[in-house]
Amino acid sequence: MTKNRNKKTTPQKQVLLPAPDRSWYFFVAFFLIAFIYFLIPGNYVLFFLEQQSLFLYTADYILEFFKKPGSPADLVAKFLTQFYINSFTGSLVLALVLSLPAVILHRINRKLMPGSALTCLPAIIPSCLLLIMQTHYYHLMLYNAGFVLLLSFFLIVVSREMTGDKYIALAFFPVLYYLAGAFGLIFTGMFIVYSLVYLKGRHRYLMPLMLAGLAGLCVLLSDKFLITDDIKQRFLYPLPDVNDSLHRLMFRLMTAFLVLYPLITRLAGRLRIVRPRERFAASIALPAIILCSAVAALAAAFKPQTARVINLEKLVFTGKYQEAVEYHEKKPSENLIGQYFYNIALSSTGQMCDRLFQGRQDFRTSSLFLPWSSEHINWGAQAFYAIGLINEAQRWAYEEMVVYGKRPQNMKLLVKSSLINGNYSMTAKYTSILKKTLFYRKWAMDHEKLAGDPFAVKSDPDLGKKVNLLPGQDFFIFLETPESNLPRLVNQNPGNREAFEYMMAWLLLNKDVEMLVDNVRLMKNMGYTRIPGYIEEAILIYYNSQGVFPDLGGLELSSETRLRFEQYFAAFMSARQNPARLEALMKKQFGNTFWYYFHFR
Repeated sequence: MTKNRNKKTTPQKQVLLPAPDRSWYFFVAFFLIAFIYFLIPGNYVLFFLEQQSLFLYTADYILEFFKKPGSPADLVAKFLTQFYINSFTGSLVLALVLSLPAVILHRINRKLMPGSALTCLPAIIPSCLLLIMQTHYYHLMLYNAGFVLLLSFFLIVVSREMTGDKYIALAFFPVLYYLAGAFGLIFTGMFIVYSLVYLKGRHRYLMPLMLAGLAGLCVLLSDKFLITDDIKQRFLYPLPDVNDSLHRLMFRLMTAFLVLYPLITRLAGRLRIVRPRERFAASIALPAIILCSAVAALAAAFKPQTARVINLEKLVFTGKYQEAVEYHEKKPSENLIGQYFYNIALSSTGQMCDRLFQGRQDFRTSSLFLPWSSEHINWGAQAFYAIGLINEAQRWAYEEMVVYGKRPQNMKLLVKSSLINGNYSMTAKYTSILKKTLFYRKWAMDHEKLAGDPFAVKSDPDLGKKVNLLPGQDFFIFLETPESNLPRLVNQNPGNREAFEYMMAWLLLNKDVEMLVDNVRLMKNMGYTRIPGYIEEAILIYYNSQGVFPDLGGLELSSETRLRFEQYFAAFMSARQNPARLEALMKKQFGNTFWYYFHFR
C-alpha cells in the first residue's frame, strides 16, 4: 500500500476569456435615439433638406454626377434625401445612415483589437459626432455618405490578411477618391497612422508612400478636369463648410478622431481589462455615458427658433394656412422669415386685418415683402402669389430655379402660375420635369390634366381663387417698392380683398393712420359688411386725435371695439402715472391691439 505524497504544484496562468460583445445593444439604442429625434423635434431638418433639390429619374440628370470626384457620393445622397418627404421614412433612412459608421468601425475593431472589452466604445463616438452635426439644417446627406465610404474602404484594406492583398486593395484608392472626393484625403491620414502603428518592416513606410503618391496623382488629375477658381471646390469638395461654429467643431473632432483611430485602437487593445467591474465599465458603462452625452448634446444643439421658422415654412408650402396662423400665435417666431410666413398665412385665410397683432410683429413692414436678394429668393414669391400678383411670383420662382436649380417649390409654383395665366405650354414643360420624380409625379399629373381647360382651373380650390384675384390688365411692377403695387392691384380688381388687406396691413404696420382711414370708404363697395377689427382700432386712434370720424362708406364701428378703446384709454391714463412701468402694464392687458403697437412699438 503506497502513501500519498504532497506534490509541489505550479501556479496556473489566468486565462482571459473574450469579453461578451454587447455592442449591438448600443447600436440599436443609437439608432432609436436618432430615429426619434428626427421624427419629432428635429423633423424640420428633414423638410428643409428635402426642399433643396429634386431627384430626377433621367439619364441626363444622373450622368451629371459622374463628371467630377465626389459627385457620385452626391448622387447617392440626393437619392436618399428624396425620402425625407415623409417624416417616418426620412427619419428611418437617416438613422440607418448615421448608424453605419458605428457598425463599420465595430467590424474594424474586431480586426484591430480582437477580444477587447473596448470594441464598442471608440466605434460609437463618430456616429454620435455625426448625429450632432446633422442637427444643423445645412448638414447634407452627402457628408454622411462621404464618411461611410471612407470607413468602408478602410475596412476593406485592413481586412486583407496578406501584405500583397493590402497593396492590391490600396491600389483602388483612386476609386474611393472618385466616389467620395476629398473624403479620400481623410482616409489617407487614417491609413498612414495605421501603417505606422500596426505594420512592421519596410511595408510600414512603403504603403504610406504608395498611398501618398496615389492621393497626389488623384488631386493633380482632378485639378486638370475641374474648371473653377474656387480652391475649396478644387481640393476640398465635398467636405462640409457649414457656417456654424458647433458644426465646424464637430467636423474637426470627427476628422481628428478618425485619422488617429488606429492609434486609439492600438492603445485600447493593449489594456488588460480583467476584473468584472473593469469589463462592465469598458463594455457597458462608458458606451452608455457616450450615448447619454449625445442625447444631452442633441438637447443643447436644438434651436427652437430655427425649428419654428422652418415649420411655418412647411405649413405654408403645404397649404395649411390656418395651422400656420395658430402655430405662430402659440409658438411665436422671432425671425423675419417666420413672421413673413405668418402674414402670408393670415392673408391666405382672410384674417389679415382681424388677427395681424395676435402674433409677434417685430419687423414692421419688412415682414410683408422680402427684399430681392439671393438670401430671400426662395421665399419671396409667396407674398406675391398670396395677393394675386402672379407674374411677379412666377418671376421670383424662375429666378430661384436659375440660381439654386430645380426645387420642389419653385417647380410647383411655376406650374401653378402658368395654369393661372393660361400659359399651358409652360405648364406642360414644368409638369414634364416633376413627372420624372418619385414623389411629385402624381401632383404633376393631376395638374397636367388641368392644362387647356380654363373651367377646370377655375374650379380648383387654390387656382380658381387666384384666377379671381388677377388684375384686369397688366401693368409695370415696382420692383424696389413692392407695396406700391398694392393700390394698382385694388384699382384693377376691386374684388381682390387679399391685396386690399395686404395694403391696409402695410399701413397698420407703418402706423400710417391717416392714409389707412382714407381707404375705409371703399370697403362697402368691395363687399365688406363689417370693418375688420384692427382697422376699427386705427379709426378710433384717428377719431381720438382729430375729433371726427372719417368717411366709413356706410359701414359702422362695432360697439365691442368702442368699449375696448374706452378701457384702453382709461388704462393708459392710469398707467402713465408710473412711466417706468407704463409699457409693461399696457402690454399685459392690450399687447395684441393696434393701439399698443401704435404707442409702444
